[in-house]
Amino acid sequence: MSYNILCQKLIRRSLFPYASPNSLKWKLRKSLLLSEISHWKADIMCLQEVEIVYWHQIFAQHFKRLGYDSRLFYSKSKSHGVAILWKRSKFHIVDEMGVCMDESMAVCEETLQTDNVGLVATLRFGSAGSMDCADPYADSVDPEYRIDSGVPASSAQASSEGIIVSNTHLFWRPDACYERLQQQIAMLAAQREMQEKYPEFTLISCGDFNTTPDDAGYVLLTKARPVTLNEWQLDNLLPTTMAEVGDEPSSDTPISYAEMATAGTLAETDDTNSKRRRLEEEERQAEIDFARDQERVRRLLELIQADNDPLKSCYGTYADLDASYRTEQWAGEPIYTNYAKWKGTLDYIFYQPGRGLDVRDVMSLPAEERMKPGLPNESFPSDHVALLVRFGCA
Repeated sequence: MSYNILCQKLIRRSLFPYASPNSLKWKLRKSLLLSEISHWKADIMCLQEVEIVYWHQIFAQHFKRLGYDSRLFYSKSKSHGVAILWKRSKFHIVDEMGVCMDESMAVCEETLQTDNVGLVATLRFGSAGSMDCADPYADSVDPEYRIDSGVPASSAQASSEGIIVSNTHLFWRPDACYERLQQQIAMLAAQREMQEKYPEFTLISCGDFNTTPDDAGYVLLTKARPVTLNEWQLDNLLPTTMAEVGDEPSSDTPISYAEMATAGTLAETDDTNSKRRRLEEEERQAEIDFARDQERVRRLLELIQADNDPLKSCYGTYADLDASYRTEQWAGEPIYTNYAKWKGTLDYIFYQPGRGLDVRDVMSLPAEERMKPGLPNESFPSDHVALLVRFGCA
């Protein structure tokens, strides 16, 4: 399971103007979250926006009583973090790694301070040494909510000894594709480091990636190498969130070349000449900045493709199975996993095809009528919906 449960401290009435007062209160949301998450009985759970105080007061103890061990990782400057939980009857942890994005993104000389984090946990199968491959997750999803994934079985070479589980929540700003790509590279590096230590373990990568299926980040994670991006994707990757040289507005009134031509070159004043030189310098600087940003993007594109094989999205064919979630813009993926003022797909469960696991079923997503006009409501406690996948041994 992967689920952004919506940190209570992040709730503002302006963000959810359609929501009833009761649906935004922690008392109801806590009850619904505990009930929903407990109901699915997932063997492994990845939660995002887990409020630190409530984790220690409520979640950790609640799920410990239900037979789960867990880890929480967070930035000290934030009130929430990411958590991985697993059934102790089926797994035991052998290694873990917290990823502080701002410290790990040594892929470029500049980065925006985001305080985003990720967590990687290496889980070995229980004492039997492997899962029950006949039906390893039979109790995880109620049959009425199961949808056959439509993903063909992969030709895995060997059964895995365990699972490397990655959970992350990437930077939220829509224009921050460049920063999110840096963060993806940081997470991939951590995952790769863990797999080098445990080569017989397969990978499942979960999270709120704040990335839509048509973004460069999704394409670079899932498509065969070399990846070709379209012009729109490349433009969106250019750094736009960092302060650049020339960003500060000039205190002088701008003057165009047309105005200067009208004035006549012989009659130009010293002030006009100064403004013209300033404008030319700003244009030269803009060209330098643009070339520098293109080089930054080129380096990131090389890095993300160099040592990382493409992953497969478990919900990547969902729209073919449920026509109500289909959109031409995001072929395959559901039309939304986040349903607030903005509606779209941001959440994913990725896995490595051919490495010991196959997708058998995915949990069906709620009908849109149950979510209108937006989430959270008095049935769904978060602005995101939970994703749940049933894997089987290859």
